[in-house]
Order: sequence, then C-alpha cells, then structure tokens
Amino acid sequence: MDIRLAASALIQRLLIGRDGFRLGAAAVIILVFLCAWFSWPERADHVLLDAEFRLLRHYASRPIDKDVVVVGMDEAAFRALREPFALWHPHLGKFLQAMAVAKPSVLGLDVVLPDRSFQFMTPGYDKLLLQGLLALKLSQVPVVLGEGVDGEGTPHPIFPPYVALAGEKSLASVLVCTDSDGIVRLAGGISCNGQGVAETLSGAMAERLGQGSRQYGLIDYSVGDPWNYIPFMQVLEWFEQGEEAKLIELFGDRPVLLGVALQFSDRVKVTVPLAAWEPANRRVPGVLVHAQNLRALMSGGLIREVPRNLVLVVCVLSALLWFRHTSWLKLVSVAVFVMGIFVISIWLLGQRIYFPAASVMISGLFAVLTRMTLDGWNHAREKRALKQSFGSYVSPEIMKHIISGDIRPGLGGERRKVCVLFSDIRDFTTRSENMPPEALIDLLNRYFTQMTHAIHNHGGTLDKFIGDGIMVFFGAPQDLDNPVHNALAASKEMLLRLQDLNKELETEGVTPIRIGIGLNYGEAVIGHAGSESRHEYTAIGDVVNLAARLEGLSKDVGYPVVCSGSVAQEASGIADLTAIGERTIKGRSSEQVFGWNPLLA
Repeated sequence: MDIRLAASALIQRLLIGRDGFRLGAAAVIILVFLCAWFSWPERADHVLLDAEFRLLRHYASRPIDKDVVVVGMDEAAFRALREPFALWHPHLGKFLQAMAVAKPSVLGLDVVLPDRSFQFMTPGYDKLLLQGLLALKLSQVPVVLGEGVDGEGTPHPIFPPYVALAGEKSLASVLVCTDSDGIVRLAGGISCNGQGVAETLSGAMAERLGQGSRQYGLIDYSVGDPWNYIPFMQVLEWFEQGEEAKLIELFGDRPVLLGVALQFSDRVKVTVPLAAWEPANRRVPGVLVHAQNLRALMSGGLIREVPRNLVLVVCVLSALLWFRHTSWLKLVSVAVFVMGIFVISIWLLGQRIYFPAASVMISGLFAVLTRMTLDGWNHAREKRALKQSFGSYVSPEIMKHIISGDIRPGLGGERRKVCVLFSDIRDFTTRSENMPPEALIDLLNRYFTQMTHAIHNHGGTLDKFIGDGIMVFFGAPQDLDNPVHNALAASKEMLLRLQDLNKELETEGVTPIRIGIGLNYGEAVIGHAGSESRHEYTAIGDVVNLAARLEGLSKDVGYPVVCSGSVAQEASGIADLTAIGERTIKGRSSEQVFGWNPLLA
C-alpha cells in the first residue's frame, strides 16, 4: 500500500475522537515522524551540535601527542614574493627541501600545484620544485598533493612529473564542503552539490600515518587547542641559514600541513574558533579545517551519527510526554527531560557519537505543548459549557468562583461577615388570584430580571428565589470592602429599576408592583448546604433570619427599605437612615430598626 495513503487513513481515524484527544495525538505522531526521519529540524540540530562542541572544547578538550603543525603562507609571504602564486615553483621547492631535512611523519599541501611546465618562460624554472619532491622521496617523507576540482566535480590535472615523484596515490582533494548553513561539519566521503569527492587531503594523510579508520563522519572539533601557524617565510629563512636542528625540532616526526593563512582569502566557517591569532573568529583558513580533521583521525576517528531508526524510537519515547495531564510535575519532568537529552548528547559526542538531540527535544516539547494547548482548549470549552448550562441558576460571582476553583465541592462552610438582603412583592397572593398563571410567570420573570441586574451590578450573590421573594447576600464569595455599602446601593437600584418597570406595566394596564426590602449585617456560615447529591451555596445563621423578619416589617413602617442597627452603624455617611425605634420581632426580643427611602434622597 502507498505510504501516503496509509498515513492519510491513520490520520482520518485519529481525528475521530472525543475532546480532540486523538486529533492532538495524530499531530504529535506526524511531527515525531517528520523530526526523526526527515531533515527539516536539521538547522536546530546543527545549532545544538555547535553549542555542544564549544562546551566540550572549553571544558573537556583532548590534547594529542605529536599534534599537526600548520605552515601558513600569509600576507608577509605574498608581500615578499612578488611573483604570482602560480610561479612560486622555486620557493615551494625550497620549502619541500626544508621538509626533507626536518622529516615530518607526513606532509600535506593544501595548495594546488600547476598543471603544466613553465620551462618555456625560464629554462630550468621547474627544477627546484622537482628537486624538492625528489628530496622528500629520498628522505622517505610521505607527501600528499592537494587536488582541486571544478564546479562539476572534475579534478584539475597536475603536471605529471610532480605526481610521479610524489608517488602512487599521492593526490587528494583540498575541497571543503559545507552544510546548508555554510558551516563545515562533515568530512570524508562527502559530496558537494551532489557531486562525488575524491579522498580528502586529511584522510589521505591519516592513511599514510596508519590512521585510516572511520574516515566518514563529523569532524571532531573538541580535540586539541587553537593553532598558531609557522610563517612560510620563516621556514625558508631557517633552511637558507642551515638551521637544520630548528627544523627537526619543530617538524620532525609530526604531520605538517602547508596552506594559505590570509586574512580575507580561502576562509571557511566552522563550529569553534580554530585560529589562536583570532580567538573569537569562527571563519578560519581552510588549511585549519584539514588540520582539525587530521587531528580527529589521529585521535580515534571521526564522529559517527546514530542510525535514524534509533532516533525515531527515541522521538517516539519522548512523545510519551503527551500522555500526562498538565501540571507543575509535568513541567518539571519536561525541563529534566530536555536537560537530560542535552547532557546525554554531549556525553555521546565526547565518545565520538553524534545524537541529533534537537529532533528529540522538538518531539517531546511539541507533545507537551500540544497536550497543554488541548487541555487548555478543553478546559475553556468546559467553562463555556458550565456557564451556558448553569449561568442562569447562580450569580455571575458564584459562577466565577466555581470556575476558578475558589468554591470547594462538598458540604460544609466558613464563617463570613455578610450583609443579607430579603425582598418581597406586596400583596402578591391577591395578585396571583386575579391573573392567569402564564401572565403571572411572565410578570415575575420581567421583575426578577430587573432585580437580578441590580444585585449583580453591586457584587451581590443571589442565593435563591422564594416564590415572589429574593434572598441575596453581599461579602461572599467575593470579598467586599464594605458589604453594607454594596447592599444599600443594590437596594436603591432595585427600586429605581422597579419604577421603570412599573411605567411599562401601567401602559399595559397592569397594576404596579410594590416591594419591601430588609437588610441585616452580621456573621453567617457560607457554604454548601443540602445532601451529597443535591445542595446549594447559601448563607445560614441568625443574620439571615433577622433580615427576613425586617423585610416583613416594611409593610407596616412606611419605608421600602428596613435595616437593622448593625446596618445603620456601617451605613454612616452614605445613607440617610431614619431611626424608627424598637420593634418587636417575631420569635426574638425587640430590635432597634431604621427605615430608608432612597427615592426621596
């Protein structure tokens, strides 16, 4: 079966699931597959790899015995030698003779020798270069000649006598290939622009040293310290002055690389600074890349990458973070996971094994972020559903605290100072006897709608509707600076809204509504009351009972709002309450009560 068709069928099946769970799982699986099998996370892997190399080089650099010596043809050499580089035959010949004296373990030329003789210009012009190659052969110094290639991967020819004197299999490519971001990381068996590349210069030198194993992989940039090159002109000077001991001391039995060390020419970008004379510059002369690659080959070989199948398995395991609900523990586990993968990948890199950690991290983080997004979406959807289903049963303030988790489930409560409000419609029994039930329900709904708006506008918690009555408390679950102030403001707005409603009723030929309001302030138990299967959030206590009794007094005292002494004490300065005196309250001793008509204020 076509892989694309199979993947499409799998995704369609996963999309059909409750709460979007399968949708998220499908997205995670797809991304894990892309991360593990395709190359699009390559940039992130490269950035992480470069950081790991820098850490290893700074804290765990591995020096090697008989390190590579670099001879640089710098600006001073090009100023001193006036001829074009293609005509440096005599100077290169002297350098080769100096190396024949010094007897390095292997000599590599990161320069391309001419493809023809220049005898036609000056008789004997090739002689010194040929003598230098012959001297190396007689001194049994292995030499590897650099070979360039054109844009199509075809090697540039080198004058055959030079190749003959250098020996069989003495040619190797000086080409350095970069990754998509322009940085050199791979070496050996690589290809540039899809073209095959011959054996690399450093690889050929390593074979001459008997270090030919593992020549394909990543260059190990953690080996050794930055280089200080030896100037080309200095080597020629030592040779001309006969300082053989100096040459043997510096180059004897060590690999030597000759290359260009100009400031702006033949430079490539690498993962770590390699030039000691430019400690912060990662764009270095190409010869240093060959030298670093040779170092890596001499110290155990290049870095090999773990198989893609193994990366896929680890990515899938990292995606298991999806299956844990979002919590602080999950966030901690994600942080530990990312740090653990990073530490493991650094340790493996030190063992010459490259593990593309970014792909695994992306898989794990995507799984977590997708699950967090999905959980957040489901939570928001549940909140919306809760509001739609129960928003009309409880006040907005209670709904807010239910959704935020401030109101704990289960029976029980806590003591809070609240102001309790009771209101009731006057002569409702008589009205109900003279109105059809449908009209009565419509009238109550219009009345309760206006009263509810007034209560909610001032932070009141609507406890319940009791026939034509309303019970409200202020100060829970929302904390208020002065619950009495809010209750008085709500009472005033209730009466104002009732005035407007009565004007509408008069135009409809309906008898206006008159109400009474009772207010009391004190301590009550606020919480869930009822049974485990059915309970309500309410206020219980003597403060509630007295508020209900005060509402009943409003029929007799001539004030729409009747308040207790505790309310009057808290209302000082905000409401002009009138002392009515002590009144007998059913079921208790007499109480000092106060009347208020906010519409006359």
